[in-house]
Parts: sequence; structure tokens; C-alpha cells
Amino acid sequence: MTALPAVRRRAGFSMIEMIFAVSITVLVFSIAIPFFQAQTRALDAGAGRLDAFQSARYAVARIEADLRSAGGEVGQPLIVQAAPFAIAFNANRQGRTPASDPNTSYWDASLDTLTTQSWMVSRASALRTSTKTYPTAAYLTPNGTTSTAETIQYFLRADTAGGRSNVYVLYRRVNDRDSTLVTRNLYVPADSNFFFQYSVTTASGATASVAQASLPLYWDDAQGRTDSITAVQLRATGVYWDTRTRVNVYRQLFTIVKLRNALRFLQPRCGAVPDRPDSLGVTEETAPAGDKLGVRLEWSAVPGDSTAPRDVRQYVLYRRLSGVSTWTPIGSKPALGANNYRYADYALPTVAGTYRYGLAARNCSGVGAVRSGTETVTFP
Repeated sequence: MTALPAVRRRAGFSMIEMIFAVSITVLVFSIAIPFFQAQTRALDAGAGRLDAFQSARYAVARIEADLRSAGGEVGQPLIVQAAPFAIAFNANRQGRTPASDPNTSYWDASLDTLTTQSWMVSRASALRTSTKTYPTAAYLTPNGTTSTAETIQYFLRADTAGGRSNVYVLYRRVNDRDSTLVTRNLYVPADSNFFFQYSVTTASGATASVAQASLPLYWDDAQGRTDSITAVQLRATGVYWDTRTRVNVYRQLFTIVKLRNALRFLQPRCGAVPDRPDSLGVTEETAPAGDKLGVRLEWSAVPGDSTAPRDVRQYVLYRRLSGVSTWTPIGSKPALGANNYRYADYALPTVAGTYRYGLAARNCSGVGAVRSGTETVTFP
């Protein structure tokens, strides 16, 4: 009888090995899963913060591109509306063809004709966030054709969809056409309550902020204050809701846009030759050793500078040697609608003698009578 072969036992895992393998697997997953969860949360938070910053950056970039081109024909206002939550200005940003509008920023033959020229008086309507109607006059080129600078408006509206306070939507509008959405999720703190802030150039050449309490200003302001705006500050803050920490995350962006065409398109309106200035203060500036360093000249504005008809464009400074009847111009100061002005004369004469200083105002009708200074100065 043939013996059956012995059955060979197959190799396998012992209970201890199984327990050890399962323990290692559990340990690896217990380390890996929290790591991947943390990475996912960090990625989500980073994307949210980037989205908030992108909202602010896009808003600023869009406004800045248009605002830097602000301008138009002579007499067409550069700034139409200056408000904390809205700005309107004229700029030649778009045209249909190079032949019809060679000086615009870009061309698109499909554009609505009403968005490629100045706002028509027959289609005048209220500016956004305001009851003020614009325009009240037609603006033409020197050839008598309609100006190609359209009116661009940017304004904020409260974002009621999200249920959060102080969160706004930014819109853009050209002339009287429909408004288009630019971006959402822009936050404006209640303590400051502005998106736009404005600066003017003072008589001394310094930049000063326009008080928020004096806003809004419009192109037809009796004091012509919009004509003096030379820079606009934008403060855009994007907001993101962090679902993990359940708090808002803010990303803020500041920029200042200088209006390169400011004061260049004022309509020249000339009345009579300006009046003689009331007085001219003359003060010597000396070093501790007694040497003359310069002469400081100070005066008040003449009528027609900061008041109607606002046609004074310049103050001319003079100097003459005693016994000489002819005044010699030594410099000038632009009229900026200020109440008081100052000029420093450091180019002192080389010919010894006693000198008298003089001042006259100029508009496009001519130069007014010269006012002599209150004091004479002896050199050296």
C-alpha cells in the first residue's frame, strides 16, 4: 500500500504579527490624517485671504487706470463729483475707431456710441449716490465737434446679499448708460466711513487733505474747489469670512492717484485787469552773523483769485533800485485760490544799493498795477 505524502503547512501571519501590523497602520493614519486636515485648512484660509486681497487690488487697479487719464476739452470739468463713496470724472478712455477718436486709450467698434463721447445735455440725469443732475452744458472741441471725453463714475452700494454690515459692491458707469459691477466684498470701516479721499495743492505747494465734512463737492461748486483737487487716495479693504475661526479676515490696500491734468482744462474767463494788491510785506532773513540770506515777501489774495470770476492766474514779483522807475520781474507765484501767499527771494542783487519790492496780479486780460512793498532792503 502506497503511503500518502505529508501535507505541508502554508506560511502565514501569527496573531502577534497581525496585531503589530494593524497598530503600525493605525499609527501612520493617526499622524497623516491630522496633517492633511491642517494642510487643507491652511490652503482654504490662504485662498480666502488671497481672494480678499484680489478684490481690493482689482478695485484699485480698475479705478486707477481710468483716473490717471482724467481730462477733457478746455472748460470740461476734470472732477465732476467728489464724495466719500463715489467719484465722477471726465476721461477719454474708449473710442470706436482710430479715425474717429485717435487720442483715446483703446478702440472697440462694438461700443455704444453714447459711451465714446461726452455726456449729452439732452440725456442728463442724476449722478449716482446723488440727486445732482449732470451735465448742464455741452462740451465741444476747438473745431466745434462734441468732446470725446466721457464721464466715468465709480460708486459703492451696500451689499445686502451677505447680511454683513459695512460691506459694499463697487460699480462703474459711463455717462447715463447702465452700471456694471466691478467687484464685491469691499469693507469700509464705520469709524472712517470713506473709500475715496481727496487732496488739493496749497499756495505753498504742499498737499492738504480735503475735510470729509465738506464733501460731497461738485463741478459747479461756487468756490471752484473741485478745480483744485490734484490727487485722489483710494482705500480698498477686501473681506473674507474664515469658517474655521468664524471671524472676518481683512486685507487693506492704499494708493494715491495724482491727477496729471489737474488745472489744465480750466476755462479762461477774463474780466477786467486784476486790482492792485492791498499790501506787500517785506521781511529780511539774516544769518546769526548778520549776513542777509534772502527776503520773504507775503501778501493777501486779490479779488478774482478765490472769489468770482476766479480769473486771476498769477502773481508777478518785482524789484527795483531806488531812483530807478522801471520794475524788474524776479519771479512769479501761481494763483491757487488761497487767501495768503508767500515768496522767498534768494537771488539777491549783486549791485549795492537800496531796493524796493513790488507785486502785481495777472489774468488773461493783462497785468494789474504794481503795489510797492512796505519796507526797503539795502544790499549788501
